[in-house]
Amino acid sequence: MSRLLRIAAGVGALVGVLAILRIGSFLSYIAERHPEGVVRLAWRARGEHVRECRHRSAEELAKLPPHMRQEEVCEGRVLPYRLVVMLDGTERINREVRGAGAREDRPLYVTEDLAVAPGPHHVSVSFALEGAATAAAETDAHATPSRLTLDTTVTLAERRVLLVTYDEDRKTLISRY
Repeated sequence: MSRLLRIAAGVGALVGVLAILRIGSFLSYIAERHPEGVVRLAWRARGEHVRECRHRSAEELAKLPPHMRQEEVCEGRVLPYRLVVMLDGTERINREVRGAGAREDRPLYVTEDLAVAPGPHHVSVSFALEGAATAAAETDAHATPSRLTLDTTVTLAERRVLLVTYDEDRKTLISRY
């Protein structure tokens, strides 16, 4: 009898958890309803890739198994960019954007939402290579330019979104309603 009681309690708990998840899935949707407009920054960029190589010493090589004994070891990473967003003359974002992945060797991703009151707004976005490019940087025809800017005035209505994104074909930042 106690085994049957435990099974019933487990099923009841499972049904309760599933009911809470179902109700919770609607809460974020309800919370998203607000009268403001949104300036959304969303793009993926291929930054300038840098390879840093060094030669292993004889001692280092001796410690490695034979199949892993490479004299030259190279590590690659994507150079960081600085994202600056000015909204109506006020700096809203100023941060460094680094390559994705544990070794920072993947593309750069920008995803930001800025809530703004309805009406006209001056939006200025700058996405620039941090520091100077090095001689070891690989030149890639598809790499993002070292500096991207967008300077525009828009009028946002209630619950409207202005999307700022990167156009890879034109190699520039663009805005869309």
